[in-house]
Amino acid sequence: KPNTSGGNIAPLVLELNIFESIYKNSVVGSVVVLDTQNIIGNLPIQGTERLSFKLSTPGAHEEAHVVDCSERTGHPMHVYKVSDRRQLNEGTQSYVLHFCSRELLRNLRTRVSESLSGRIDQMVYKILGDPDYLDSRKQLFFQKTRNQDKITIPNKRPFDAINMLSLRALGDDSKGAGYYFYQTTKGFHFRSFESMCV
Repeated sequence: KPNTSGGNIAPLVLELNIFESIYKNSVVGSVVVLDTQNIIGNLPIQGTERLSFKLSTPGAHEEAHVVDCSERTGHPMHVYKVSDRRQLNEGTQSYVLHFCSRELLRNLRTRVSESLSGRIDQMVYKILGDPDYLDSRKQLFFQKTRNQDKITIPNKRPFDAINMLSLRALGDDSKGAGYYFYQTTKGFHFRSFESMCV
């Protein structure tokens, strides 16, 4: 049942899409709304609203099969754009709400300018969890790196800094170089392609 900070929009939702990829640092999605109550006019959407929902396949009750973006037990998404707004008739309009994870919005507002040392996976963990950077409360699934380094990050966005570290990461049990950093609905992942294949 999708809810924005302004109220329950579940009866108005025609379509809800969630996109995740090993090539993207953040989960994004969209909600197609058929608005017969002029919600967008009465509660103007400015891009700061949270969107909460819990999504599951009928009959599947295992936690692995539930997408929990609820306020109480999960991590709500954030609306960042409204598009395709159309007036269908006098009392009905449709539009698309685009949403993303909280970390993507924080990524746009913060910069990393710091020298880090130690294992690369520990550096990624610091950028992800530090209140001055991404301040993420989501779980990080990671593969330990075997290489240690001292790296200066020159005023980069947190995701760009982590992607830079990904190129230098060497897996502790693999021969390949380079990691993938991506987000799914279950958390963030920092691991080599070989570990994903296993």
